[in-house]
Amino acid sequence: MAPPPELVDDAITEILLRLPPDDPALLFRASVVCRSWRRIISSASFLRSYRRFHRSPPLLALLVHDPISSRFIPTTRDGILIPTTSFLPPAVHHFNCHVLDYRHGRVLLENLDCGEIVIWDPMTGNQECLPEVPDHLALVTNGAVLCAMDAGCDHLNCHDGPFRVALVGADPEGQLHACVYSSETDEWSPHTSLDVNDDIPLVPGALVGGVLYFIDEFYNKILWYDPMEPSLSVIETPVKETCDDGVIVMREEDGGLGLAFIKANSLHLWSMRKDRDGKPQWTNFRAIELEKLLPVGKMSPYVSGFVDGSNCIVMKTDDEVFTIELKSLQTRKVCKREQAYCGFLYTAFWTPGTNRLASLCLVNSYYMVLFNYQSILTIWLPSFCKFDC
Repeated sequence: MAPPPELVDDAITEILLRLPPDDPALLFRASVVCRSWRRIISSASFLRSYRRFHRSPPLLALLVHDPISSRFIPTTRDGILIPTTSFLPPAVHHFNCHVLDYRHGRVLLENLDCGEIVIWDPMTGNQECLPEVPDHLALVTNGAVLCAMDAGCDHLNCHDGPFRVALVGADPEGQLHACVYSSETDEWSPHTSLDVNDDIPLVPGALVGGVLYFIDEFYNKILWYDPMEPSLSVIETPVKETCDDGVIVMREEDGGLGLAFIKANSLHLWSMRKDRDGKPQWTNFRAIELEKLLPVGKMSPYVSGFVDGSNCIVMKTDDEVFTIELKSLQTRKVCKREQAYCGFLYTAFWTPGTNRLASLCLVNSYYMVLFNYQSILTIWLPSFCKFDC
């Protein structure tokens, strides 16, 4: 009896495209079935098709940090992760560093001892120390790394292309300033100033339509910075009272600016929209009752992050961390942890063999974990910390 005919590459590709992205081990296992399957999966065209087919990148893991210890918690279906490998870039080894931002394969680091700003690609090891920060930014309070390629870039493989770095900080008198570094000119732009004395905490901002938004310390203002103009201003938020349960700025699914905070055990979602006169104003378009989503007895919900591209809020209670998908309201318990604190989450697709290896980067101001299907890189950023996988 003759053997069955082999499947053509197009048919195999259509099958592999349907492997769920929230179970990354499936793609890795499929890539070792045979050479032809690995050739398909490792191609750049498959990565583009896979991302286009599934649209939103999955949440694969979570870094939970509390004053006692830190743990890397897998959120994949089988919960199996390959053992940890420690790694540090030579330029930041043993230094007291903060992670300011992570975007499109680049990490933006600040050395708190000397004020040096470093751009680092964790997977290739490439790093670039930027020129000395201008004097008017005596205290860097936040920043962002941005792709400088054309507006049509899909950010799948631009981590080695031109980039810009936007920094926001204060002078010795406390006045806010902002400026932009361009890798193409290797220079900082003239600074833009704003006569306010608001503190901008070191938490991730939101990139919406080429404009950066950072929440202030008391949540009642948002710093608005357009690095292309450049212009710097402040807009009011709808938060009119003290909010101890977290406030985040986020990019909405339709590309607009959003705001989320908790009040009276409900998650309030606000959106910046233009009124009939074309003036922007905040609209409270949704209030989600958390008692209907979280398990009974889960007290003190706190908004601690947003997964850009997945339209997913990260929330912690007294002892657990949850994600809530805002469109479907699907709630998922990520981990159970006493006094759980969630770091900042970043996701991206990855397929074996491509240059764009990073599947997930989890960042708070001290720790970062990068996950790919061959290893997990646990990065101590400045001091000793224990990660258990």
